[in-house]
Amino acid sequence: MLINWNQLSQLEFEQYREKAAVVINFASTEQHSYHLPVGTDAFLGKAVTEQAAALAKTPIILLPQVCYGYSPHHRFAPGYITMPQKDLINYAYDICECVRENGFKRMYLVNSHGGNQVYLSAVINEMGEKHGTSFALKELRYWDVAGQRISKIRESKLGGMGHAGEFETSIMMYLHPEFVHKELIHECDPVPGDPWFQRDLLGYKKYQKYANFNEVNPEGHIGQPHLASPEKGRLLFEAVTEELAKFFDYFNR
Repeated sequence: MLINWNQLSQLEFEQYREKAAVVINFASTEQHSYHLPVGTDAFLGKAVTEQAAALAKTPIILLPQVCYGYSPHHRFAPGYITMPQKDLINYAYDICECVRENGFKRMYLVNSHGGNQVYLSAVINEMGEKHGTSFALKELRYWDVAGQRISKIRESKLGGMGHAGEFETSIMMYLHPEFVHKELIHECDPVPGDPWFQRDLLGYKKYQKYANFNEVNPEGHIGQPHLASPEKGRLLFEAVTEELAKFFDYFNR
């Protein structure tokens, strides 16, 4: 059940403190190749969290999303807004602390930008160190809850579903076709990896490294956007929102 935090009056919060979980999406503003808008992570994050909250059987209070993240690896192209990780940690930490101070016991941080993962993990650790299990805080990338279903829908091999690739392009074609420049999409191969690191949405990553996103191609995408379609986008959107709703309900019992 979707409830918008910013639509509640001060007298309405009391009825939700014990039974509701609070959810917030952390997105980004950065290039998504030539064919997708710089707000892609925000468009997808907002749609996914809203739909998952609406599908959930338990009450989910949705905070306004955060549209700026850690994106220095996209500085090669216009349109980026990137923030220092230390500032993002403090910002996200304070949001979580305010939710706790408002009397809520459960909160989920839904990440729609891979570059946010490190700083959000730091927030989980710091909140956990201070409050222990009295405040149940969890963080996840929304696509991770639906990995098996995504694998059955995709056409590309590993390396074909990365940044602005088959996955994101398909869902944008389904949700916001008016923002997709299909004429700028061309056929390309999957991005090669190595035995310990695969640059793919569902790829194995046994080590961490820093890389600018124009190292694979100057357009800035990683994957095979030419395999995207609106119908595939519908199936992918249903997969991630249905599985995310199950996640909410499982931990909100």
